[in-house]
Amino acid sequence: MKMIRFAGVLTACAVLMGSFTACASDLKYSGNDLPEYAYDEDTPSLYEEYADYFNIGAAINTSDLEEGTNQYNLITKQFNVFTMENDTKPDHIHPSEDTYNFTNTDKFVEYGEANDKILRGHTLVWHSQCPDWFFYDDEGNEVSADVLVERMKEHITTIVSRYKGKIDTWDVVNEVLDDSYGLRFSNWLKIVGDYDGDGDKYDFIEIAFRTAHEADPDARLIINDYSLETNTNKAITMYNMVKTMLEEGVPVDGVGLQMHIGYDTDIELARDNIEILAGLKEINPDFVIEITELDMSCYSWGDESTEVELTDEFVQQFDDKYCELFNMLMDFAEEGLVDTVVFWGYNDGATWLNGYPVANRTNHPLLIDRDLKFKSAYWALMNLPSQRQLSE
Repeated sequence: MKMIRFAGVLTACAVLMGSFTACASDLKYSGNDLPEYAYDEDTPSLYEEYADYFNIGAAINTSDLEEGTNQYNLITKQFNVFTMENDTKPDHIHPSEDTYNFTNTDKFVEYGEANDKILRGHTLVWHSQCPDWFFYDDEGNEVSADVLVERMKEHITTIVSRYKGKIDTWDVVNEVLDDSYGLRFSNWLKIVGDYDGDGDKYDFIEIAFRTAHEADPDARLIINDYSLETNTNKAITMYNMVKTMLEEGVPVDGVGLQMHIGYDTDIELARDNIEILAGLKEINPDFVIEITELDMSCYSWGDESTEVELTDEFVQQFDDKYCELFNMLMDFAEEGLVDTVVFWGYNDGATWLNGYPVANRTNHPLLIDRDLKFKSAYWALMNLPSQRQLSE
């Protein structure tokens, strides 16, 4: 895989900008003397390049927060929004009813405050990585709806209150929809059900949002899910559910699109689905969409191979797709809809897609490689804002 392929960058952006024609001298970042390693002191900054459009962030782990390391220098320079990949999930931060583990999240907050970063908490309520004690008593019996609601409220209140004014955004609930266009059948749904008797069964979601808002009225509260950009029926289900909650006064500030996509994802379909969710601004003019877990697999869905050949042609297609995606997101940013884009990880060596959904698979879904070197996709995206401005 070539490090920098400027002809590819030109082709991608020229196509995306319609009639705009670029030459090498038009590119803000070009030549053979660009920084190779993403942690070098003289590297440009991805988030600064997109400051006129949206914040750009990454999911990180505690090991990335050791000051002076290459990882620390890299993330601090390239991103201004951060999500802890695991440490604020229920099984990490609240493993048993009487035990909270705040050590890693405290360190995360200290880093954010020291470096003036925007922090996201992920996630307060989820069907996965949630310990059994929430749902069962000491004898192994399923608890009542009242008990589960109180446990959830105590969990949310304790965590959100501790980080009030420090963690800016919370993914309050995560993946509450299934792929058949309804609510996911989970312990939350099964036990809480139609708690208030109003005929719907997403009361645990409503209670979670109201509780988080009471704990920190200034925090942005997000409902987060996957495949909303590619599954139209799921996007419609999300729209209808959030519309009802907003009309009932539930403090939902935005929808999070995880956006785990592939190099062959239909970006125009994603645009159409985001337009569906954009209708929620008619109810709440401040409603936002955040891209919360972005990565781009080098494999098509259903492909069970474990290696992909990174030919020039394939890398060009990969880079073009990232440009097409970001060009669309900038369109929505200009409409005041999208203001945050977070990658799920920051280098190919640490992505969750290594080994998922196929064991022993090697993937390359991000902008920085395993050696912490910039990939050509990084430079393609770094040139995109200036090319866009030249075309206007």
